[in-house]
Amino acid sequence: MSCRSRFLLPLITALATISLEAQQSKNLTFDLFLVYGAYTPSNYFIEGAIDFTMLCSAGPLGIGTMIFDSVDPESNNGPTSPVQVTATLYFNPIDTINFTFTDNDPNFIHSLPVLPGGTITGGTGRFAGATGSLDVSFQPPYQNAGTLTFAGQTMPLNLASYTFMGCQSCGKFFYTGTLGGSTSLGNVTGSLKLENTFTEIDPSIQPKGIMTLSFNSADSINVFMNQDPSQPFPIVGGTGAYANASGVLNVSSTHSGSTGYEYKGSGTVTLPEPDTPVITQVKMAFGSSTLIASNGWLQINGTNLAPSDTPAAGVDWSNAPDFASGRMPTRLGAIDSVTVNGAPAYIYYYCSAATNANCSAGDQINVLSPLTSQQDVMQVVVTRSGVSRAPYPIDEGNSSPALPLFDAQGHVAARHLDGSLVGPATLYPGASTPAKAGETIMLVAFGAGTPSGAVDGSATQTGPLSAAVSCWISGQKSAVSSAFISPGLAQLNVTIPSGSVFSGDNPIECFMGDRPFTPGGLIAIQ
Repeated sequence: MSCRSRFLLPLITALATISLEAQQSKNLTFDLFLVYGAYTPSNYFIEGAIDFTMLCSAGPLGIGTMIFDSVDPESNNGPTSPVQVTATLYFNPIDTINFTFTDNDPNFIHSLPVLPGGTITGGTGRFAGATGSLDVSFQPPYQNAGTLTFAGQTMPLNLASYTFMGCQSCGKFFYTGTLGGSTSLGNVTGSLKLENTFTEIDPSIQPKGIMTLSFNSADSINVFMNQDPSQPFPIVGGTGAYANASGVLNVSSTHSGSTGYEYKGSGTVTLPEPDTPVITQVKMAFGSSTLIASNGWLQINGTNLAPSDTPAAGVDWSNAPDFASGRMPTRLGAIDSVTVNGAPAYIYYYCSAATNANCSAGDQINVLSPLTSQQDVMQVVVTRSGVSRAPYPIDEGNSSPALPLFDAQGHVAARHLDGSLVGPATLYPGASTPAKAGETIMLVAFGAGTPSGAVDGSATQTGPLSAAVSCWISGQKSAVSSAFISPGLAQLNVTIPSGSVFSGDNPIECFMGDRPFTPGGLIAIQ
C-alpha cells in the first residue's frame, strides 16, 4: 500500500571552492553589506496582489477553476505598469492550462476591468504543450474569449464566468537586494529577496528572507534571516561543497541610511554525515507546497529520513502507547522527533524509498503540525537516531485547506451518509457509487486551521472551523456545514445542487473564507 493511501484511509474511516569533509565544522566570521537601493519599481514589488479564483465553464472542455496570482511592480505611490499576472485553469489535478497576462493600466489592481492579450504558455495532462490566447473580463458582460491549440487541434476558448472569490491588492511586499563582503571562508557575493508585510517599507524593521552567500559559481551557503537579529540565523543548506550544510550565525546588524544593512558576526558551518536526514520538501497533505498551517497534516520528504530497512508497508502510530493517556505520539520508531519552530509535531507514519516504490518523492514522514502561534516562516526539523540537520523553512498561514483525494484523477475522499464511499463505480468496484443530485454527502478536509479551545497533543479534537466554508459543484453553490471531528481533520457535509450538475465527474471548488482549497477536485454524480 502506498504512503499516500496509508496516510488517507484511516482518517477517512474516522471521518572559491572550499573542500570540507563530512562531519567537519568550520568557524565562520563575516562582515557583509546588504544593499537594497532606493524604493523603485525595479527592486520593490508585491507578490500575490491579485489572489482570487474564478469558477467558469470552458465550453466543450468542461467546467474549471482558474486561480489568479500576480507579481506586480510597485512604487511608493502605488502600482506601476505594466502589471504582470499569471493564472492556471484547473479541470482536475492532472489537466491544467497555464496563462500569462500583461496590462498597462496602472489602476488595474483596484478596478480589475479586463486582462487583454493573455498568452497560453503550456499545460499539463491532456493540455501539455498547449498554446493560444485569452482575453479575460472581470465585469459583466463577461467576454472571456480566445483560442486554444493542444494535441494537434485548435478550438475557440470561451469562458462563461460563474463567480469570483478572493481579494485584490493583498499579498506580501518585497525588496530585492545585493550582498557583498568578506568572510573567513572567502569573499562572497549574493542576493536576497527581503520580505516586509507592511504597506510602506519601514527601514527600522529588520528584513527577513533567505540570504545566499556565494563563494563562486558552484559553492554557496543559504542563511535564513530572522526579523529579530538577536536570535541566531540558521544555515539552511547550500550548493556545491556546502550541499546540505547546517549551522548557525550570531549576527549584529546596523541599518545604514536608506539603502542597506551591515551584518557582522561569527558562526559555524557543518556538513552532514552521509546518512544524515535531509528534508527536500514540506507540504500540506494533498495541498500546498508553499504554505502550511498549524494543526495541519504535513507530508515531509527527503533523504535518510527513515531507515533503509523500514518495512515495505511503513510504520504508523497504531500501537503508540501515548494513546492510552489520550495523547498523540511525538516519537515513532526510528524517528526521534519532528519539530516546527521548536515545538513537537505528532508523528503518524513514515516509509522508506528503499523499500516502498510509492515513496517517489523520497523517504516520507506524515505528521500533524503543533498548535503553534502563527509566524510568517516556520522551520521544520527531523531528528532520526539522534541526528538532525538544517531546518527547512516554509511559510505558515491561519489555514491552508485541501480536500484529500482518492486517486490522481482528483476524486475527493467522500462518503454517503450511510458510510459507503462516493465515487465512480470503477473507483473501488463493489464499494463506491456516485452521488445523486440533492443528496448530502460527507467530505473531509485538511489544513482548516485550529478550533477554539483545542489542546495541543490531545488525541481528540472537535469544534467549529475558524472561518465559514463555501463550496461550488459545477459552478453551482452548495449548502455546507462543517466542524472538526478529530485532530487536524474537518468534516464537510455538502449537499449536491439539484440543477446544472451532470452525470459523470463534476468539479468541486471550496473556499475557507476567501482562501481556496487546493483546486482540481471531482465528485462523481449520477
